[in-house]
Amino acid sequence: MKIFGIKNCDKIKKTILWCASNGRMCEFHDYRVDGIDTKLVESFLSQHSMQELVNKRSTTWRNLTNEEKSNLNSDLIIANPTLLKRPIVSISGQFHIGYFPEKWA
Repeated sequence: MKIFGIKNCDKIKKTILWCASNGRMCEFHDYRVDGIDTKLVESFLSQHSMQELVNKRSTTWRNLTNEEKSNLNSDLIIANPTLLKRPIVSISGQFHIGYFPEKWA
């Protein structure tokens, strides 16, 4: 199980705690520390649409220009990884978006 996000996010902390409480080994990929690149974004996009991945309630989203909002692309995500919903959890090659432990069990 691999968790993608940023370490100060409450949902990430909750996900890591869930893993520990349920005896699940997890690896954490912090976008700010470990980075985010085209390959990673494309792997997310291979299973989910850009609309599913982007958190439109985030401060980062609200700070984008209207042009950026209408032209979402991998480069914009790489420049602004906090646009991604959290957590994104990878289990056996499947990416799950959001805190849904019933999908991880």
